[in-house]
Amino acid sequence: MAILLTAKSHFDTDLTRARLLMSNAALVPTGGDDILRSALMFSVGACDAYFADAYADLISRVLRAKEIEPAVSVPDRLNNLKLPVTAILRATTMPGWRWRMAARELVEKENVLSFDQMRNLFNQFFPKKQGLISRDRVCSWLTDPQAKRRQFGTTAGELAAVPAASLIAAQEKALEHFEVKFGAIFQRRHDCIHCCDRPKIAIQTINLPAVQKKIDDVEFLVNRCHSELTARFPAYLVGLGFGPGTRNQVGA
Repeated sequence: MAILLTAKSHFDTDLTRARLLMSNAALVPTGGDDILRSALMFSVGACDAYFADAYADLISRVLRAKEIEPAVSVPDRLNNLKLPVTAILRATTMPGWRWRMAARELVEKENVLSFDQMRNLFNQFFPKKQGLISRDRVCSWLTDPQAKRRQFGTTAGELAAVPAASLIAAQEKALEHFEVKFGAIFQRRHDCIHCCDRPKIAIQTINLPAVQKKIDDVEFLVNRCHSELTARFPAYLVGLGFGPGTRNQVGA
């Protein structure tokens, strides 16, 4: 199976469900705002599930590769994974499935709704200082056709016009804006779940355009990360020393 195919398929399906909720909110005489909140929670939940599934997928493929080619050394972080015994011993006829289930259980009780957690899980697959949510990588996303000023606080053209002496500071500012933007989206989902969208005294206002933008932003984040992960993972296995036959068997 192709890398992250299931994770991305489930995300796309769940995001469609979120958009259907959003589109139908206006048809409900009372409670339409809460349907919008449900749409927002659905979309962020889909994001959370994608990153958890993606981590399980990638880790399981590395473990399967190590099983096929045990002479290859893997990083200590992988050697020291504490995998559930029940998951490892689970009977299956599908190669690598028990590794996937074991890896999935490592994160199933946590959420992956912070950039620190995403870095913790996925930066191991990238060269140092070039992680998934690194400054240069995130700023390169500005050139994506779906990129919006609201996500970065700037545009690709504006960043390109910054003098060389000020470029790093401008990139850091764009990354900070990006993190704050998505942090607010993740927090809104938390507020909806844990205090019915009333983090203080009053219920927060909500409207369709705002929810639509948040769903679009979640889609942008996952799509960009998905592209980065699927492009990087085969090179990661090559870097560890796994041969073409092993990489082919694990779908990379």
